[in-house]
Amino acid sequence: MKKLLFYFFFIIILIFTMPIIFTNKFKTEEVVSEEVKEEVEEKFDYGQYSNIRLLHVDTGEVENMDLDTYLYGVVSSEMPANFELEALKAQSVVARTYTIYQIKNGGKHFPVADICDSSVCCQAWISKEDRLAKWEENLRDEYWNKIVKAVNETKGKFVLYHGEPINALFHSNSGGMTELSINVWGGNFPYFQTVETSGEDAYTSYSSEVEISKDELIKRMLEKYSNFKINFKDEKCIEILENR
Repeated sequence: MKKLLFYFFFIIILIFTMPIIFTNKFKTEEVVSEEVKEEVEEKFDYGQYSNIRLLHVDTGEVENMDLDTYLYGVVSSEMPANFELEALKAQSVVARTYTIYQIKNGGKHFPVADICDSSVCCQAWISKEDRLAKWEENLRDEYWNKIVKAVNETKGKFVLYHGEPINALFHSNSGGMTELSINVWGGNFPYFQTVETSGEDAYTSYSSEVEISKDELIKRMLEKYSNFKINFKDEKCIEILENR
């Protein structure tokens, strides 16, 4: 009799608790699903800088695109995808800052475009299709996802000086020491100072060697200095006067 009563109460409790258990489970899964959906669709609002006009130098065409989408092409062009993720993030922040600075201060291509795709003028840029084609097929997904991750995880991040985006110029190697901006192109930017950059001697681009003939040297010098003369019999005809 006692066992019968026990089973009876157990069944009653189970009947009342099962709807609660399944309802809570459904609600939890539903909330998680909505949160994931919102995270995927989230886009950072850069206001007036959300879209840029990119000038393709080779064709002269101007293409409109989302700022961070543009940065995918910049970062994948300016830095190897096999670099550490944190390095790619730093490149993303610098490239974003440089872009905003150009737009805000009326860059070289204003009013036709905000920026161009040439590294010798603005920043290097490459389309996703062309970038993937240059990578080995088995690395394409990994590398592209890494680039996208670097840009997306730095959304909305800039380098500021007194509350304004800096002219974020960048380089791969400074030869162990950076230079004052005024000594390079004449611009006086207080945030460009001479600092040591230790560890750069390990980079492949730290030093290089070029050999030219005596005739080629004379030709190149005469192109710039019409009165150039040199006596190769003099041991001191060529000297290093200053290391930069």
